[in-house]
Amino acid sequence: MIDAAERLFRARGYSNVTMRDIALEVGIRQASLYYHFESKEQLYVAVTELEFEHHQKGLQHAIEQDNLRTQLIEAATWFLSQRPVHLLSMLHTDMPCLSEENLKKLSASSHRCIFVPIQEMFERAQKKGEIRQVRSNVLAGFFLSVMESIPLVVAGKELAPELVVNEMIDVIFNGLKP
Repeated sequence: MIDAAERLFRARGYSNVTMRDIALEVGIRQASLYYHFESKEQLYVAVTELEFEHHQKGLQHAIEQDNLRTQLIEAATWFLSQRPVHLLSMLHTDMPCLSEENLKKLSASSHRCIFVPIQEMFERAQKKGEIRQVRSNVLAGFFLSVMESIPLVVAGKELAPELVVNEMIDVIFNGLKP
């Protein structure tokens, strides 16, 4: 159920998926879904929290690396190996449909599982003197935004996502000046 719901929510968005759609995808009666989840919103929250936790576990390998450049490459490699999260799209299209309680719950979960690990990489690098002092939340937001844009950058072109990641990390370390 969870896998089918995740596929449908990611492909169509929260508003465009019904419990009936999920039941058909799984091959069960719609009433059976309500035995496990009392609402579509509850199912969406469960699916999304699991996805965030999956990313947190995947980012753990990146966090364990010795230096920031390697950490960022490992984090980018992780994100590229997974289905895109589309956090910005989720924030603007799916989350406004949720109750205030579930909106806060998912916001906290995405922050804890995805944003904080990236932010902490930058903070540790600053403490070690690897990079200059810049607000770590800005750096984490920049990194995650770039990760979400990679599919757009490489679409229809002969660019390997790994090349774009390397360029992006080079810009982080060396800036834009020639």
